[in-house]
Amino acid sequence: MLKRTTAFRQLLYFASPIILGHVGIMLIGTGDMIIAGRYSREALAAVGLAISVANPIMISLLGLQFAASPLLAQRRGNGESIDKYFWTVIVYSMAISLLSCVLTLLSVRLIPLFKYDPTITKLIIEYLIITSFSTAGLCLYQGVKEFFQSQEKTITANLVALIAVGVNLFFNYAFVFGEFGSPKLNEAGLAWASLAVRSFMGLALFLFTYKLWKTPRIIDWKFMKEMWKLGIPITLTLFFEIMAFCSVTLFVGKFAEVQTAANNIALNLGSLAFMIPMSISAAVSVKVGHAYGEKNLHKIKIFNQVSLFTSLSFTLIMASVFYLNPEPLLQLYTQDAPVLEWARKLLFWVACFQLFDGAQVTLGGILRGLNITRSSSVAVFIGYWLIGIPLGYYLGFHAGLEAQGFWIGLALALALVALMLGIILKRKMKALVFQYD
Repeated sequence: MLKRTTAFRQLLYFASPIILGHVGIMLIGTGDMIIAGRYSREALAAVGLAISVANPIMISLLGLQFAASPLLAQRRGNGESIDKYFWTVIVYSMAISLLSCVLTLLSVRLIPLFKYDPTITKLIIEYLIITSFSTAGLCLYQGVKEFFQSQEKTITANLVALIAVGVNLFFNYAFVFGEFGSPKLNEAGLAWASLAVRSFMGLALFLFTYKLWKTPRIIDWKFMKEMWKLGIPITLTLFFEIMAFCSVTLFVGKFAEVQTAANNIALNLGSLAFMIPMSISAAVSVKVGHAYGEKNLHKIKIFNQVSLFTSLSFTLIMASVFYLNPEPLLQLYTQDAPVLEWARKLLFWVACFQLFDGAQVTLGGILRGLNITRSSSVAVFIGYWLIGIPLGYYLGFHAGLEAQGFWIGLALALALVALMLGIILKRKMKALVFQYD
């Protein structure tokens, strides 16, 4: 029988490289924000708004790839070799990258509708056009990462992500300010740096799969259909959640550049903290998926308990840091006093929803390992779009709370989503007790 202490060590050993990789990927975005903030307030505001348009497309479509690792882990649990699925995963990933690129380019047509300052609008459009072509590298990286992750091989992919942090800072600084022999590209340099670093990540990780290049290049259309079927609800869940946060940024952009810049900082710090429970979620989806393939109810229960305990412990620590001592973190981004003042206000609400955020993403990972994704997407839609965003809109625009109103709505939405996912998991576990007994 698997003990909790053993399960905790296994989960932490598996999740640690994923955590480093996810933090690395997030630090790439943080590097963008820091360099943008050092360049100008306008650049910081524009990049945040551009990311708010691009992320709902690019990151949401990665959800179609997130289905690969739990499905492959279940096959491993059944004793099947998964090398034969390698090229299927690669072709599937490239198809998703093409879709992501096209949709990002089409999103450019929406920007004038927001009626931002003409200078900001121009910068947003330029950023989106350039970064749309980075989806090939991004999706190639994620596809190979999912394949490795299904085998609980996490070091290589996440080491590449950590190296990419330094590569990104180098490209950002060089392209924006014209250093190290690079042309001075100003704000556009941020987009060119994103294109360069994502291409580096995809190609670097693909080189590590050279042993699999000689496997039969046969596409398993049935497995591709399985990934698509499981991935669609994951993508919808990600879209509803990411779009909720991004729509807040777009709405806050209506108030002033100060609040927009502060919102971008609070969002970046909250997202950085989110990477750890998100990594736990990715790890537990594979662990639970493998146990589900083995039909081992005890292991499923133990990994459920350990993953939730780990995520909630971390988010409690981050909530304390954000509430008690936010200043050192905020000053990494800017020394602009009005921006810092607003960032402190918004980070208070980020502290308030840390526990709920950690719980809901971990529960989502557990459910993904049990092949439950549709009800998760429904819960996220209800929490954010029927309750959180409408409430935030009212508090922000009609109750005079401005940017703070939207973050209050997000905090309530996360609490409701965590509650609904908890109920869904409890019902599934009861069903499994009857099924396996």
